[in-house]
Amino acid sequence: MSLMWWTSNEKNCGRAMMAWDRMCHPQGMGGLGFRDLHLFNLALLGRQVWRLMHFIDTLCFKVLSAKNFPDGDVFRPKDCDKPSYTWSSITKAAEALQEGFVWLVGDGKTIDIRRDNW
Repeated sequence: MSLMWWTSNEKNCGRAMMAWDRMCHPQGMGGLGFRDLHLFNLALLGRQVWRLMHFIDTLCFKVLSAKNFPDGDVFRPKDCDKPSYTWSSITKAAEALQEGFVWLVGDGKTIDIRRDNW
């Protein structure tokens, strides 16, 4: 795809016909409607984080929690020397999601005075 938009030969000196950021805009806003693959991947990984938070009976939750977050909280992982590619990607998405979350006290059963940000 990039060769079509950024070509270089004897006649063309390799100028971009359109910036990548503009190509990722919707067609109605003057772009070409391409997806930003980094943001799309982060959104899909964020969906996996949401599933890990809400579906605790799945095999995926059991396998990942046994190794990476034994207390059951995706946002409080255990430190490990060599995390798998899957787990390191999920933690990046969890960090991005955590910035937009709001913390609710609820019934107070999940509050940890030493760890929680007051």
